[in-house]
Amino acid sequence: MNILVFTDLDGSLLNHDDYSFEEARPTLDRLRGAKIPLVFVTSKTRREVEPLQNRLGFREPFIVENGGGIFVPRGYRSVSLPEEFREQGNFFVLALGLPYGRIRGVFAAMKSRFKITGYGDLSSQEVAVLSGLAVEEAERAKAREFSEPFLLKSVPDLPELERLAAREGMKIVRGGRFYHLIGDRQDKGAAVRGVRSLYRGIFGMEHVAVGIGDSENDLPMLQEVDVPVLIPHPERGWLEASLPGLVKAPEPGSRGWNEALGRILDELEADSP
Repeated sequence: MNILVFTDLDGSLLNHDDYSFEEARPTLDRLRGAKIPLVFVTSKTRREVEPLQNRLGFREPFIVENGGGIFVPRGYRSVSLPEEFREQGNFFVLALGLPYGRIRGVFAAMKSRFKITGYGDLSSQEVAVLSGLAVEEAERAKAREFSEPFLLKSVPDLPELERLAAREGMKIVRGGRFYHLIGDRQDKGAAVRGVRSLYRGIFGMEHVAVGIGDSENDLPMLQEVDVPVLIPHPERGWLEASLPGLVKAPEPGSRGWNEALGRILDELEADSP
């Protein structure tokens, strides 16, 4: 049985507070040893994901900025990708979201009316303070291509912001720390469908897909997999969700990720002929 694992990063594979993945190492090692693809599905940027993949020892496709783009390493599985993938450095990229410049322009208009603060308004040092990242990591987080993370001072303003976004062909999704302004045709679910299609058609791999997330913006991803997994927030617990076959990890962050995925792999391998 072929297995494909999709995972959110912040608050899931990476701890909410310190971004550590140390307690997930046993299952990460198991995935590498079994050559099971681990596909990151994250609100992070491409510049954030590349060094993280290197640290974890994976070279797989990944999805950035809440489904804004699918990145496939050059030469991956020695296949030719569809024409809609464009070359960008060491990757072939399928853009599903709107360009950052357009998103930022709409955000600036919103900012003139509402008390919101986006990454584009902040220095790397300020992003580091808000996110808990090191300054160098915050600089990579500011390298947006398809989305604008932001803080909202008055939550009652959210419905009006959502209406304004919709008029511009955009929408607002909520992550673990920030809201995100993105194109209305992008989300983690659409990107996961695209990657699953690649594995079936281009890469020739029928598979069982596991998806792991913790926040509202992960729900579209969890709806597109065979085995959805929810990681609890350290303070708020599990997100309310009704999904067939839903697995709830027993603990937050990398420890819960490790335990839940380890059990799922045991069960899938036991069921394999």
